[in-house]
Amino acid sequence: MTDKNFKKMHKSDLSIFLELSDIPTTAFHENRVSDYIKNKLKEFEIDFEEDEWGNIEAFIKGQKKEEVVFISHMDHPGFEIIEKLDENLYKAKTLGGLPKLSDVENTKIKIYDKFSENKGYLKPFNESSSNDSRYKSSDRWLNNEFVSVQVELKELNFPVPVVFDLPKPKISNDQIITPVADDLAGCALILEMLRSLKTSQNNYSIRGIFSRAEEVGLYGARLIAKSGRIDKNSIIVSIETSSELPGAVSGSGPIIRTGDRATTFDNSGEIILLSSVKQLIDQNKEFLFQRQLMSLGGCEATAFSAFGYKVTGISLPLINWHNANPEGKVEPERISITDYQNALNIMIGVGNLDIVNNNDYYKTLIDIPTEAERLRLS
Repeated sequence: MTDKNFKKMHKSDLSIFLELSDIPTTAFHENRVSDYIKNKLKEFEIDFEEDEWGNIEAFIKGQKKEEVVFISHMDHPGFEIIEKLDENLYKAKTLGGLPKLSDVENTKIKIYDKFSENKGYLKPFNESSSNDSRYKSSDRWLNNEFVSVQVELKELNFPVPVVFDLPKPKISNDQIITPVADDLAGCALILEMLRSLKTSQNNYSIRGIFSRAEEVGLYGARLIAKSGRIDKNSIIVSIETSSELPGAVSGSGPIIRTGDRATTFDNSGEIILLSSVKQLIDQNKEFLFQRQLMSLGGCEATAFSAFGYKVTGISLPLINWHNANPEGKVEPERISITDYQNALNIMIGVGNLDIVNNNDYYKTLIDIPTEAERLRLS
């Protein structure tokens, strides 16, 4: 990369994320978030397509054939009502990992459709619920596949989405406190990156994907990967939030993610992200980032890796992952503004890079110094 191609650091006003993270969403019921994203892409005059599964793909053509694909997901853990039990009492199925105590504390919830919302409470579902090992013996996560929902409703067409009723997003010092950071922060970052790169002369072609139903099994990402419509030479970059770990602390910069719970990622993708980081550090020696294998959760990079793609990732360290505080109670999620801003600059920086190749990146290691001749046995 040449310095003349690199732009000043970008500073988001955070409005897209604050708007987006106030929209209710859960797996299979991402329609409100999807509508917001499609409207923004139209506003930014960015080409996009929606596939038969409801995944959205946006495109910015670069000067070279090499492509970097940034992917995030539009859903968040929640519930869906599947059956009426009694007057104002319904059975709901869990969608993703949820806080352990969410059904025993009269947790406030809201039910939503395209236009309206109704508020109610969670209750325990007392019947034997599941033999699935995912719902047993967790110290932090709900050990039941089903919960009861108490709410006053006139008519329902099952299934009906249910999410926690939490305060609106707000900023507090360096934190954004919000009902949903995972993964609407990733969606917001990709939207902001696309808006910025649309007016740039980018070497890499850029694709942004907003997928569905990640929290219940990476479904949207797996369907895209299986379709084969993305070239196998493209680099897939998962843009995620993931629970804090030792060495992956909120406020210390975004994580260059070397792997997740299931997979170790690819160096050929990581060196593109690290090349962007290097240019940012050249501009600001105090630029913060971290590098870590985020082992608590899986992400969409793993879905693509299973189909033979080269993958890497950027993750924002997340406090109260899936709305679960350390005691298993329901709380808003929290991310650092510093982490968000720096992740955005890494992503925008990729568009401004010269094409990164292994021999150039590792040139100082590949070129053996003459002093190494001292090792030769005589």
